[in-house]
Amino acid sequence: MKVILFGSTGFIGKAVLDRCLKTPSITSLIALSRRDLPKEVAHPKLTVVILKDFKSYPESILELLKDADACIWSIGTYTWDPVVELEYPESFQKALLKVLDFKKTFTYVYLGGAFTEPDQEKTLWFYSEGRRVRGLAQTKFLEFGEQNLNVKTYVVRPGGVLAGDGIPLLGSLLPTVSVRSLAAVMVDLTVDGGSEAMVENKSIVQRGKELLSKQE
Repeated sequence: MKVILFGSTGFIGKAVLDRCLKTPSITSLIALSRRDLPKEVAHPKLTVVILKDFKSYPESILELLKDADACIWSIGTYTWDPVVELEYPESFQKALLKVLDFKKTFTYVYLGGAFTEPDQEKTLWFYSEGRRVRGLAQTKFLEFGEQNLNVKTYVVRPGGVLAGDGIPLLGSLLPTVSVRSLAAVMVDLTVDGGSEAMVENKSIVQRGKELLSKQE
């Protein structure tokens, strides 16, 4: 299975990268990154592609993306930059359509958030601008799947993501999940799919726990 990964240098992306490399059914991993990855993550099935502009995909890059079976999108910003959140995925999707094999299903997993808001008119009491931007990005992502029948889309919507196995510090005030559980679920959706297009934090926690227990 050939998988494309975006965001491999981020907090969550690093965990996803590690999980992909440890998943036998993923035989080829193309990590699109602005900078080189640490030497310690070098792996026979990992190809790191340096891409300075995530809105431009030259033919040499498109050639590498051919025959891909899936993509995991874990790029995001803490400032909710519309260029990163909206323009980057839109540019990739346009490029993807040029090389997509319409004879097979392409699985597309997107990292969203528990508090993103698709309704652009809804009154919000905190982080309103950012939640709307991410909500709009989520909507456009799902629309890409609806418009292309061979594309199967999944959105994971974690709450607070904790390092390692995760030790919640806020009690029940905020839904949380460990980064290892989140990564396990994202990769499992990529490989085996799921029954729901929108995977909420509670489901991520439960499914992640089951996946990690099988690994141990």
